[in-house]
Amino acid sequence: MTWNLHILPNSRMSAAENMARDFMLLERYPNPESIRLRHYSWSRPAYTFGLSQSHQYARSEIQVRNADLIRRPTGGGVVDHQHDWTYSLIIPAGHPLGTLPPVETYKSIHQCIVRALQSLGAKVALNEEASTSTVPSVCFEKPEVYDIVLDNLSAKVAGAAQKRTKSGYLMQGSIWKPSLPNVDWTDYYNAFIDELALTAKAHKSFVSWPGWDEEFAANCLSRFESDEWNKRR
Repeated sequence: MTWNLHILPNSRMSAAENMARDFMLLERYPNPESIRLRHYSWSRPAYTFGLSQSHQYARSEIQVRNADLIRRPTGGGVVDHQHDWTYSLIIPAGHPLGTLPPVETYKSIHQCIVRALQSLGAKVALNEEASTSTVPSVCFEKPEVYDIVLDNLSAKVAGAAQKRTKSGYLMQGSIWKPSLPNVDWTDYYNAFIDELALTAKAHKSFVSWPGWDEEFAANCLSRFESDEWNKRR
């Protein structure tokens, strides 16, 4: 089978809009057999936190009190998005990367990021050691297994959160740009796209946003804006 990698336009949105957009790309993409990649930024200071985390805990950890604080549809810890490079990747359920154990999919995608960053001279590596901590975390405080760290150091520079449904695999990832001050992020994105296409054995193409049903899109946004979602635990 020939696979396609669809690169969506870069966008700048609120935290709730970004989470809704990722969810729609996972569950209602008109070409569900295509891999979907999206790079995005934030229209105002924002933090996101994992699906199973406590809202009260997440609120206690953020440093900008008027920032958006939105629960992700994926797991993971509290992420500060003020200075990060953010992306989402959706792999269809039938793709070989989508059928691996989640930790192996995570490793494969992060290997693409490592190679892309290394091609630009960044000294980064995969963290091979599993964390033994079971307490809630702020994402960049400590690396988990197969997170990306500065080479020969324990400083985490990239991590991601995952969700797998019958529609496919969603990875929401973040790279902490202040740790990589010499990286040209346009060059990085192009290198990452190339590495991802090679790993996924996919033909890359730049596509437009799909025209989702307005009611469905509005309902998704309302969900991620709601206290029912964000304060569910």
